[in-house]
Amino acid sequence: MLPSLLLMLFLQPAAVQSSGPGGPTCGVSDAQTAPLRSSAGFTATLKMHSEDDHSKNSHLCEADYSLLISRPDGLANPPFNVLGDDGDWDRPIAFRVDGFSRDGHHVFVFILDGAYPGSIYTMDYDMSSGSRSRDVSLDRHFTRRLSRACAATLHIAGISPKGLMVLGSPAKDGCPCAELWQLRPNKYKGSLTGGLVLPEYPERLSSDSGIVALDPGSPVQP
Repeated sequence: MLPSLLLMLFLQPAAVQSSGPGGPTCGVSDAQTAPLRSSAGFTATLKMHSEDDHSKNSHLCEADYSLLISRPDGLANPPFNVLGDDGDWDRPIAFRVDGFSRDGHHVFVFILDGAYPGSIYTMDYDMSSGSRSRDVSLDRHFTRRLSRACAATLHIAGISPKGLMVLGSPAKDGCPCAELWQLRPNKYKGSLTGGLVLPEYPERLSSDSGIVALDPGSPVQP
């Protein structure tokens, strides 16, 4: 078993744009995370823009997320469109950069959309190539199996020995026990470009599964 202190390090989420009271909601204003720098010198910022989806029938609130990457040479990758999500106006949303790979070339994004039980989106993005390595969508079938307190603590805790993202929930803030889940990449019904994303059922992992914790990065001084 991992020592309890090491497990706590795996299970501590990064600073978050919170979905709690006072946190961002869809339709109020734009928001973004504080920039973080990886060990390889890349800087990552996650931005959210919300507005009417301009649908003729629904007029829901669409939240669009984009990832901004500055490279070590001072140049910037083109803004990367991470996700667009429709839903109720004034719904709470949480989004953040959870950390980087140990070599500093991959960044990991976490988005929680909607009030409990919300939907979750995670992404592993290769900053060197400027492309998405893998992403995972979890619908409310997963989050409703957790208590409200545990769902609020979910974050990308690290990388499994198979190279897959691991979701974590620490025993804190009313969540009674720490848990880990390995996330398999999205599967699609139909073509990869137009097919529906099939529900994903994460695999529960034990605390001694050999997870490599993310590098939390360092704040960028103004």
